[in-house]
Amino acid sequence: MDNRTNPEHAAGTSEPEHQGPRPVPYTYHDGREDYLHVGRQGGTETDQPEALIPPSQGTSPRVQAAAVPPEATALPPEATALPPEATALPPEAMPQAPRPTAPAAEQRPRQGTPMREIVTRGLRTGAVMTAATMCTMMAASTLKRGSPWASMNAMATAVGVGGRRVSDRFDPVVTPVGIATLAGGLLAWGIGYEKALDAAGRRGDALTGALSAFSGFLLDELVLPDRLMKNFRDKMGVLGTFSKYVALGVASGAAPRR
Repeated sequence: MDNRTNPEHAAGTSEPEHQGPRPVPYTYHDGREDYLHVGRQGGTETDQPEALIPPSQGTSPRVQAAAVPPEATALPPEATALPPEATALPPEAMPQAPRPTAPAAEQRPRQGTPMREIVTRGLRTGAVMTAATMCTMMAASTLKRGSPWASMNAMATAVGVGGRRVSDRFDPVVTPVGIATLAGGLLAWGIGYEKALDAAGRRGDALTGALSAFSGFLLDELVLPDRLMKNFRDKMGVLGTFSKYVALGVASGAAPRR
């Protein structure tokens, strides 16, 4: 009998495993018995499947034992799910709504105006104050004493020129001193006024003009000599003296800033 057709004889031979398949008895589910040929002539067992079984005839017990149950390969949910802290982005990486930006003037600190610009504006404001106040004083003394120089002569008494009672007419010494005293004082007043506005962050208006006029009145009453105010009232009258401070306040509030 040919060994190739006799499975029993083939099973009893001591041929090496690599020379042919090794028969293994197997019983089908319907009671039929047969041999399964395991292994191949060439290569290792890792190169080939252990059994050649038709898919329609079931699976051998050896293959069933080698199969891994599904529950052995499935990981538990807690092993596959990542904790929230592993998937959450850090706060700085999360998209955030844009924050409203403050105006540029609020973002950067306010810088003071250079002193040169303050002096320039102050001289300009002081010139307006001088023109308005001088014209008002000269008009008031003309109405009161009949001479526009009387008020300028009275102004000279602030620096001790002209004596206690000055002339109403033009004086080559007293009158120019009075004009220079008034102009110099108001130019310095304009610089101080502009410096105060810059420190307060304001522009000249009716309120700042009223404060300037009131401050000028306090300066004349409390700081300058008493003879100055007496000569003012004598040369310009009470109404004319009051008009002097009104003119100062109007010029302060309406003086050009540029």
